[in-house]
Amino acid sequence: MKKKFAPLLLIITIIYSCSPALQVDYSNISVPEEGGINFTQYSRDEEEVVYPAIFIDEITENLRWYAAPLIALSPDGVKLAYIAKSNDFFNLNIKKVSGGRAIVQRTFNRNINDMDFSPDGKWIAFTELKGTDQNIYIINADEGSAVQQITSSNYSELGPSYAPDGKSLYYSKQEGSRFYIWNVNLDSSLKTQYSEGFTPALTPDGENLIVTRNGKDGSRGEIWMINIKKGTETLILSDPERGFSSPQISPKGDVLLCVGTTEKGVTRPQNLDLYTIKLDGTGLKQLTFHGGHDVSPQWSPDGNSIFFLAQRGNIEGKYNIWKMNFNN
Repeated sequence: MKKKFAPLLLIITIIYSCSPALQVDYSNISVPEEGGINFTQYSRDEEEVVYPAIFIDEITENLRWYAAPLIALSPDGVKLAYIAKSNDFFNLNIKKVSGGRAIVQRTFNRNINDMDFSPDGKWIAFTELKGTDQNIYIINADEGSAVQQITSSNYSELGPSYAPDGKSLYYSKQEGSRFYIWNVNLDSSLKTQYSEGFTPALTPDGENLIVTRNGKDGSRGEIWMINIKKGTETLILSDPERGFSSPQISPKGDVLLCVGTTEKGVTRPQNLDLYTIKLDGTGLKQLTFHGGHDVSPQWSPDGNSIFFLAQRGNIEGKYNIWKMNFNN
């Protein structure tokens, strides 16, 4: 039987309670703590939108999830890329943000895990799983079916993120139980290793890498900033009770958006929500509070809204693509 998700996990977060599971009312579009936020749904239940693996490790009893982004927004804000299940494969789809039911399927009979648009919006870099190995490929965002393979080592390489100038890709490479950030020049194919970490994101000026690292005890994700030229490293976000991953930088380069764990409450289990923090490490703010998982966030080009995958708005807890307004 074909597995529903890629087996590779990028992060382990805090220990999960073994108490009886709480029931979540997924049918709610929002909860009282999210007052003032408008939510708009951008996919339909029947599309079978693919979402990241999120589960409790049977041995460690930790909440774990696949942290690389499963949706992407074109730089002009016109196109939305996501993964949908079709004929037992996970293929790359594109639809217009402006609305309508038209969907363009860009890959066929592939198992896509994550993706990123090039700065000019003409290309999409994505990760494909074959067996237990993952590699990075590029396809034209609008036409043709030719796919260019970018990585081909014996290690899993995933989570591509374009540099702001579009000339290179940053990505995560797994070596054993550890992850490292690499860069590949798209003209020369020269590859360079930078630092330990995963889920790379670039500040708009291209000078800093934002990455996720597991804490010293390996139980929580932390967000770090690495100056590419100087090699200096700065811890932006760490918490003794919560884990964080999937960093995305606002278009202005001043706010960090990420996924983080939220502790179990009276009426909800521990789950994943969206958070923001200033790039200087101050002003941590929880954005979402729904009992379902909110993951894979992406900024709109103007920084006034956030697209993400969420379990809300339907009884079954199916994932769909949602947009929420953001007021800094």
